[in-house]
Amino acid sequence: MSLYSEIEQRLYQDLDIQHMEIKDDTGQHIHHKNFDGGAHLSAVIVSSSFNGLNLLERHKRVYEALHDMIKQEIHALSMKTYTLSEWQEIQGNNNG
Repeated sequence: MSLYSEIEQRLYQDLDIQHMEIKDDTGQHIHHKNFDGGAHLSAVIVSSSFNGLNLLERHKRVYEALHDMIKQEIHALSMKTYTLSEWQEIQGNNNG
């Protein structure tokens, strides 16, 4: 199973995902002095599981789903986490 497929499967299984985008930023880090492998990813995750949670709690939920992949397959994960209503508001503002 590919890294992306594994991440998607785990997050869809553990969170009520309405929308997700994952981008591989590893190429921007390959030439760093301390680069030792592992993917550098950025993600946008929209989930009703985030309702009532603050930013730290949302990120914790994502890290819990990916716990054994962090520091092995995933070196860094930058994420933006939204509830469905927050995402719909952002999308509405981008279209208007």
